[in-house]
Amino acid sequence: MKKNIIIILSVFVSFSCKAQIVDRYDINTVIGEENGAYYKDVNNFRDQFVGTWVYTQGATQLTIMIQKRDNLTNFDGLNTFNEDVLIGEYRYVENGIEKINTLTNINTNYGNSYNENLKHNLFGDSFLRRSTSYPRCNECAPNEKRMKFSYSEPNYDGKGIANGHIVIRKFTENGLEKIKIWFYTSNQIVFVDSAGNPVDNPAPFKIPFGEYVLVKQ
Repeated sequence: MKKNIIIILSVFVSFSCKAQIVDRYDINTVIGEENGAYYKDVNNFRDQFVGTWVYTQGATQLTIMIQKRDNLTNFDGLNTFNEDVLIGEYRYVENGIEKINTLTNINTNYGNSYNENLKHNLFGDSFLRRSTSYPRCNECAPNEKRMKFSYSEPNYDGKGIANGHIVIRKFTENGLEKIKIWFYTSNQIVFVDSAGNPVDNPAPFKIPFGEYVLVKQ
């Protein structure tokens, strides 16, 4: 009798530990809707963005390194679930002078916590489509997906209002793998004094806002 109970319990535990797998990058997926689900990159959507990418314009250079992080545990205040994301780091040199370099952080292991991995300076966990999302992509196919990353800089004081974002599109040109990035802020708040002069606003990010095309190395 005890042996039968043990077998039944083992089967139950094994069944309970199998998380429901949901396509993380399907347009109909609602992240966090299912408690205990694994929002997995079923069709390897992220793979196209992984690697080292470089933009060069004279003595100005932007290098971005992107890696996958799988099965990170997240909690949205209601449900606990796991998901696949991208992380990245970067280096920016302007007119031969290095302005910022976080590349040494790319292989830092923050474990399987979603929140801990937000310590990476690029964190990608959502996608955008051409027709419904800013920044617009006129060259994108109607249902083409781009990857959206949050952007941060070490020791940067954004005054609680500065938010940086990088959106990435992968394409091939003349046999070369490339990405186009849109670097922008989603928050345009400016504090002014009684005379209308800007006061106590966040310093600009070290990488200028704009569009860049980077080539895979």
